[in-house]
Amino acid sequence: MTKRNGNGLTRRTVLGTGVGLAAAGLVSWPAKAAPTKVKIGAIMPSSGVLAFPGQACVRGIDLGAKFAREKYGLEIDIVHADTQSRPENGRIAAENLIRQGCTVLIGAWDSGATISALQACEAAKVPMVVHIASATQVTSQGFTQVFRYYPTSLAIIRQSLTDLKALLPTLSGGAPTTAAVLHLNNVMGQSSAASIEQAWKEVEMPIKLVGSIPYDEKAKDLSVEVAKAKATGTEMLFPITRVNDAIMITRECVKQGWDPKMIYSANSNGVIDKAYYDALGKYADGPMVSALYYNPKAPDAQNILEMFAADYPNDWLDGNAACAFEAVQIASDAVKRAGSSESAAIHGALKTTDMDPVLMSSGKIKFDATGQNMNCAVALLQAQNGKPRVVSPKGIAEAELKYPLAPFSAR
Repeated sequence: MTKRNGNGLTRRTVLGTGVGLAAAGLVSWPAKAAPTKVKIGAIMPSSGVLAFPGQACVRGIDLGAKFAREKYGLEIDIVHADTQSRPENGRIAAENLIRQGCTVLIGAWDSGATISALQACEAAKVPMVVHIASATQVTSQGFTQVFRYYPTSLAIIRQSLTDLKALLPTLSGGAPTTAAVLHLNNVMGQSSAASIEQAWKEVEMPIKLVGSIPYDEKAKDLSVEVAKAKATGTEMLFPITRVNDAIMITRECVKQGWDPKMIYSANSNGVIDKAYYDALGKYADGPMVSALYYNPKAPDAQNILEMFAADYPNDWLDGNAACAFEAVQIASDAVKRAGSSESAAIHGALKTTDMDPVLMSSGKIKFDATGQNMNCAVALLQAQNGKPRVVSPKGIAEAELKYPLAPFSAR
């Protein structure tokens, strides 16, 4: 069958013309290797209770592939899989993607689903770049195929508390003296709660912890839990949340007339998510979160933001999408250096990764013997005027921190 290109020329005509011209000495075509083709599997919770961040990650993956095709000169095929927000589906999704020929995976946002998926990766010897998942177990169980970009819950919370401690003396109106933790009781929430207790002592926080209150991740009402936190008389609420429960907690603060001096989180969703602002309107502003986030002053940031806006005019490039975007760059860098789409070659290249992030403000990307990224640089974001704004560190800050929290009743 004869194939024609967009100019109406057949492949044979093009080749024949090229050969003829070259033979006549009129053109010189340097030999050029065909770009490496790679099939990357992406595992996300695109439906279910975690759909908001999961869908944001899908957008980040697709944008990342679009950017990486040009940056690395690769032929990248992305195959998506949905865990339906069920941790046990991580392994099923990974097995399906591997059967479809994916030689490197990215995922899976939720720590439980990530651990489940890694079991399949371990059996098939297919490497997995973990873009978001903070539970210590991801890199402490001896998996050889894991390359986690995201920090452990302990690392991110320790760094977050260190940064917050340095900020406290600058707060006008007096820093909070007490704090209560309100946390999910799933793998991520329990790991984070334990990390808060440990890091609080290590950092020697000058704020007293007065309570730690767990709640079910499938809860539809958090009135009792918020009332318990309020009853402690704490000046600072430290929630560990997904976006749905972050919304519920703020709504309960409004209903119960509770105005803490500070609502501060680390390793959580809420402030970074568009859904949070869509649901809460004027009540969204004020809370803070310390998290991995993109660097608005990175060399390619403006170009990437414009690409995103063109493809997704009704969405934001949030922290979820940005981490997913960076994971594609990590995988693509490894494929490029390996010069192969074989899992073993990609695995070897990932082990020697030593790269500056393309979009994120996370520090150098380099994996240790357990597969954990060795650097952890977080940004402090505050909800201001209906969007998350970087308020620290100063080098990438977009706005000044506003403190104390404006009373909900006065809005």
